[in-house]
Amino acid sequence: MIYTTKTFIASDGERFSQIYEAEEPSFPLFYPTAFIARSIRTCTTHETQKVYLAAIKSVCEWESIRSIDLAMCFQSQKFLSAAQIDDIANYLRASKLGGKGSVISTPKYNTYVAYAATYLRWLAQEVITDANTHEVRDAINAQNSMLLAKKRRKAGSKSARERRVLTIKLCTEANNQLLDLFDQPFDRVQQPQDFGPRLRNVLMLRVLYETGMRLGELLSLKLKNFIEAGGGDSAYLEVERNHGDMLDTRLHQPVAKTLGRRVPISQSLEEQLNFYINSWRADVPKVNFLDESYIFVVHRGGRSQGQALPKTAFATGLTNLKKFFSSLKSVHPHLLRHDWNYRFSKLADSEGMSFEEERTLREQLMGWVPGSSMSTPYNRRHIEEKSHEIGLKIASDTARIKE
Repeated sequence: MIYTTKTFIASDGERFSQIYEAEEPSFPLFYPTAFIARSIRTCTTHETQKVYLAAIKSVCEWESIRSIDLAMCFQSQKFLSAAQIDDIANYLRASKLGGKGSVISTPKYNTYVAYAATYLRWLAQEVITDANTHEVRDAINAQNSMLLAKKRRKAGSKSARERRVLTIKLCTEANNQLLDLFDQPFDRVQQPQDFGPRLRNVLMLRVLYETGMRLGELLSLKLKNFIEAGGGDSAYLEVERNHGDMLDTRLHQPVAKTLGRRVPISQSLEEQLNFYINSWRADVPKVNFLDESYIFVVHRGGRSQGQALPKTAFATGLTNLKKFFSSLKSVHPHLLRHDWNYRFSKLADSEGMSFEEERTLREQLMGWVPGSSMSTPYNRRHIEEKSHEIGLKIASDTARIKE
């Protein structure tokens, strides 16, 4: 049996997804739909729900391939054997896009195992009428523990991974090429219809470079979120939490994963944004100029012309840039976020910021909650430097004793 996941937009703007049989797409699968609606939807974002459904879809495919109906098995209090647990774990780990024997990444696999285990626990409790008896409860817990035990340990130590994070940045060639493009965004553009999209794409990269914001936050920026300089204050962009935006027509809505915040931008970027909005975006047919209209829109002709730019269109634009400028081959949105943090760390050192000041400013500008674990690797850098300084002083006592 082949299954497919479909996404819809509710009348209030909420996005939701459901699993269907590909050959009979009239009704969604009952139990996965009930599980998401009753247990997951109220406490997670749509993006997280899609990951749950991806794991559940693999479970449903495994059922079909093995001719097993888990709901009926659980109803009869027949639980997964150790061999079946191994089999379903292997199926969750197999890559559906790669060749035979290829597997998904360890973090993704571990997430699938955890989400599949949550669904199977719920399904057993849902279909067994006496699920609260000691025997049944113990059997459900044992099955859940067996599946969770199939999660794989990540290669390398956590400390080593955090150290690598501190050094992730743009290579010199890519950094220089980006800076050149920011100054000359129309470099190598020849066709008149390509000037608008090129300026838009370069501007989006510049926003990512200057602010370190996420791609979903960038694609969600509206005209009202661009605040020009005034009263002695510099221009800034305002990042807002936007889940379930009724005005966003994109089926797969880009969303802000972090907290809302204001991020300052340079005068040069402010001028380029004004130039794009007033001289290029304004000429796009069907484009809107309301405060709630999106800054970055589709320029090419078609049904979506003038509407908010989807992630796929940004990815295509970045791919086209890489064809002209090979030094940008390694550039992707999250690399620019890492590079921003690297440059922030260097600036914090040059400014002599204290540990607390650096952490507080970083968390604010990145949209992380105070004390977030996301800032831990960067915060540890200061601790290591200070401990090295103190350790060196203690070591120097040996020299003084000899003298």
